[in-house]
Amino acid sequence: MTIDDPNNQDGSTSPGGQDLKSQVGQDLHNVTEHARDDLDAISRRAQEDVRSLGKEAEAKVSEATDKAKSFASDQKDLAAGQINGVATAISKVADELDQSEQKTIARYARDLASGISNVGKTVEDRDVDDLMHLAQDFGRKQPLAFLGAAALAGFVASRFALASSHRAETKTAQPERFEADDANGYSAGTTSRTTGGL
Repeated sequence: MTIDDPNNQDGSTSPGGQDLKSQVGQDLHNVTEHARDDLDAISRRAQEDVRSLGKEAEAKVSEATDKAKSFASDQKDLAAGQINGVATAISKVADELDQSEQKTIARYARDLASGISNVGKTVEDRDVDDLMHLAQDFGRKQPLAFLGAAALAGFVASRFALASSHRAETKTAQPERFEADDANGYSAGTTSRTTGGL
């Protein structure tokens, strides 16, 4: 590409024209280098931002995973306590059956309590990941028993939820009774105000 000087009629290149061409070429080269440097800087910054976002996302996922495991561990401990409580109750029933001359049923109840207690100890002693693996293995080896246990657990959970909601409804439906001292003019256990001799 050539740049022609409009003042030059004969087509020869003047020394000023050569300077102008070299200056334009140099400016074009500088602009190109500057744009390339800017694009490289933008690319490096974008890569750093992507790495930083990846690390932040990884940290958030790890934090959420830790919270979920902590919650599951708390629930596991609660479940272990409940299971052990059921085993203790069944064991007490077995003792009462022994005293009432129903030895065979007492033995079955004691065996059941022992089995439930073992399950409670297993739940208590293992971490959440181990329990998940045990449940998966059991599901693979005994699919019908696993489905039955899942259905039973669902039934128990639904009954528990219904009973809890019923208790909450009953609690809110009953009016509260004022149990204040005599200084306020109310007698204990009544909702009517006493006049106290006035």
